[in-house]
Amino acid sequence: MSSVHTTAYQRLLAAAANLKVPEAVHRAATTPPQDPRPGQIWRAVWQDTIQLLLITTTGDDDTARAVPVSFERYADADTLLLPAPATTLEQPVALWWGLEATLPWCVLDRQVSELTSRPDTLTSRMLADTVSGARWGSDAVSSAAASEYRAVLTDRLEVLASAQWAPQGAGGLAEVLGEHGITVQQLAAELNFAPPHALDVWRGQQPLTAEQAATLAALLGQPAARVLDANPVLPPAVVHELNRPLRRNQIKKLATQYGESEHAARLRAAYGIYTLAARDDNRTQPNWTARTDRYFELLLDN
Repeated sequence: MSSVHTTAYQRLLAAAANLKVPEAVHRAATTPPQDPRPGQIWRAVWQDTIQLLLITTTGDDDTARAVPVSFERYADADTLLLPAPATTLEQPVALWWGLEATLPWCVLDRQVSELTSRPDTLTSRMLADTVSGARWGSDAVSSAAASEYRAVLTDRLEVLASAQWAPQGAGGLAEVLGEHGITVQQLAAELNFAPPHALDVWRGQQPLTAEQAATLAALLGQPAARVLDANPVLPPAVVHELNRPLRRNQIKKLATQYGESEHAARLRAAYGIYTLAARDDNRTQPNWTARTDRYFELLLDN
């Protein structure tokens, strides 16, 4: 490394050493995430899209209403500008209230901050009236750059709002097996199943794991994704568990461990958890949270 580059690198290290991360931000970043609540600021990530969001309301269907957050100087008449003391980021932020949207929980990656004072009802008018120093942006100072930035935020929100991972219209495993003349005995032999388990799978009443689907797909001459998609419909409680931000880091670790995408890892986990619960003596009322915990304990390298 040249002396010029070394000096620049040393200056960068010195600058980084002097950075002060607010304690509240450090705490939020290092504490295992819980379900989102109004007033929290989250980093949302889906595929190549990343955006900070202020949660305004949460629903009963694993969704939340959220407003894009930025540190940019750009603003329009629907943007509420908050002073540094208004959030634990301790930086002025812009809330693009005109772009408020409903988003699925599965895009929420990490809570990074929250409002320092949260009214019971979190609306733009309430924040504007209660946060000292809050002010609205103005069309009078808008620019082409601000309009372009708003368009970028709009595109990001569209990607996040349309995110989904749970198979739609899944099922048909019994039909797939029937099309290829696979018998219960063949299924048991190929996948090393006990006869009762093989019969349940053959009838389409129990799912295959990702590994089992890959093995069966090779036998059938079909893509593994088609066999996996033919699994029985996932229980809503399993989908809910894997929608929770608490599970995002576990899914990422699983993806790294198997060298696959986060989407594939989430499906791997979903059907693995479903299969694990199917082995439980109490199949009528499985504890899905405990089953999910157990699955990741078994699969993830410590």
